[in-house]
Amino acid sequence: MKIKTYCGRWSCMAVSLMIALGAGAQAVADEPAAATVAATAAGTKAADALPAIDVRYAVSWGGLGVGKIDVSLKADVGAGCYQYTTVSHPTALARSLYGAPNESSQFCVKDGRVRSKHFNSVLPGDDKQSYTLNFDWDKNSVTDENGQTRSIPANAIDSFALQQAVRLWVAAHAKDENPPVAEFDMVDRKNLTHYQFKLTGHETVETPAGSFDALKMERIDNPKKEGHFWLAAERDYMPVKITTRNGSKPAVVMLLSK
Repeated sequence: MKIKTYCGRWSCMAVSLMIALGAGAQAVADEPAAATVAATAAGTKAADALPAIDVRYAVSWGGLGVGKIDVSLKADVGAGCYQYTTVSHPTALARSLYGAPNESSQFCVKDGRVRSKHFNSVLPGDDKQSYTLNFDWDKNSVTDENGQTRSIPANAIDSFALQQAVRLWVAAHAKDENPPVAEFDMVDRKNLTHYQFKLTGHETVETPAGSFDALKMERIDNPKKEGHFWLAAERDYMPVKITTRNGSKPAVVMLLSK
């Protein structure tokens, strides 16, 4: 499924978070752990307020540059609600192989908790790979573009809004002496998946956008799915570098360039 290979690594885990979050994590049958974030998270102005984002990442695969991706976050209608968007700019070769997928998520933050409203994944010219999700929290359900409805646990998040839940979690635990394991639950087109991350220390990261003192976070729920993320306080804990690898396949690297 081409969009999973490309979009899943470019935006669904950019922390889809941060890239490749959706690529192969085990689905869970029981109600998973909450993706609740602290109301007093450092780096946020208020419990339900997130700083606006307008950043760009340079993306490489196996050392070969495959394009850039723009990520933006802005206030949406309603207090504590946001529109989160990614637009990819692949090289000609990458575009010919995978197209140019884009994603958007409408979500709200209430009492420090991210609540998805609407998610849209578009691969231009390929309706079979494009899909939408609409969330109904009165019924704890999600409905796709075909009208198919599934029940979901109260703390499920779409794959893109998940990035902001992680961002808030890191801000809340950045100064913990022994931070807990971060656990998040994601709903996508077909599955409910569970992710675990661990903060492993500080490192200085060099990027086209400059040098950053960053917290390093690693994915730990699946040994076959590597994920390493460097998040900088001066960028409100958005990742400044991401590396992911699926098994023996070449690594995908994202570096902040703006």
